[in-house]
Amino acid sequence: MRSAPRHNARDCVKVIGSMKTLAAVALARTFTFFVGSDSHFGAEGMVEANRALIEHMNALPGTEYPSQIGGRVEEPRGVIFTGDLTDNGLLDEFAWFEKMYGRTGRDALLRFPVFESIGNHDVNATSPIKERQRARHGGINYSWDWEGVHFACLDMYPDAATRAWMEADLGTRPAGQPVILFFHYSLEGRYSGFWGAEDKEAFAASIAGYNVLALIHGHEHRTGHYAWRGHPVFRPGAPRHSSHTFLAVRVEADRLAVAAWDFDAAQWAWTSLVPVRR
Repeated sequence: MRSAPRHNARDCVKVIGSMKTLAAVALARTFTFFVGSDSHFGAEGMVEANRALIEHMNALPGTEYPSQIGGRVEEPRGVIFTGDLTDNGLLDEFAWFEKMYGRTGRDALLRFPVFESIGNHDVNATSPIKERQRARHGGINYSWDWEGVHFACLDMYPDAATRAWMEADLGTRPAGQPVILFFHYSLEGRYSGFWGAEDKEAFAASIAGYNVLALIHGHEHRTGHYAWRGHPVFRPGAPRHSSHTFLAVRVEADRLAVAAWDFDAAQWAWTSLVPVRR
């Protein structure tokens, strides 16, 4: 596995809309988004596996949720994709990602906009995938709002440069606004050693006091959820290896409802409900 290169100034972009009052944040409507990860284009069988994932994403709206959630899957606002887009960080591999996932929801097989982070397999000596990331989103780190919830992409992991960007970005938001943060590397467990304890401690300190609704990462090629420092954490699974799942996430006024869809078995694998503090 490759180690992470350091940032430069062009890695970061701040997307700041008009400041919302807490009252406006509280009136946010229910919305849905999907989460996938680790497409690994360039590895054997990944075109076929990603095609299956995308076809299931496209078909999922209208599907009944498990009874713990209730209702049906709505059209998602977009798809968060947590890194390792390619297997070797090559442009011809990333061309497959753009051909199949696209960017806008109107330019590829996937019918929804995509918001991806960089993974360790996307970097090499020249890291051309970073240039494509900047061209697609304005930077390696970027943020946006959906219905009063603030989303921020934190690169491969929140190192010192990304934390500084994140702190400035979150500093523009109203107090108490729900925040969802995503990146590639794991926070705990057997695959979490790709970034150090000092960075993790600093990240925990940086997000203390914010209304963090969820942390989302990939890297492990397995699905599931756990808590880290009191924050809910979600893993979507991957087309590579055996955990063939992605997440459907519904944000409601009082809860975050997360369900993992198994695109081999065409059925729900697990659900999780998280209270929303408004």
